[in-house]
Amino acid sequence: MDKMIEYINAKYGDKYHFKYSTPSEYIKAVSKHDVKWPTKYDDGFPYSDKGNSYWTGYFTSRPVFKEFVRRASNSFHASS
Repeated sequence: MDKMIEYINAKYGDKYHFKYSTPSEYIKAVSKHDVKWPTKYDDGFPYSDKGNSYWTGYFTSRPVFKEFVRRASNSFHASS
């Protein structure tokens, strides 16, 4: 990671400055640019990781994970 950061800062330092950061520093930097985030109203499923390869049956054999996704989705939709 250090080598990549050094390379990008040396080669593209006029446009970008890469550094190690914390989540709070990232949020502060993004908030300075008045970014408007899109609101998501639909569910996140089904996922697709390549071409026509969908994960529609992935959680059918993992009911505990499916419940976690359901609860997280409900909380997400309730907060937006």
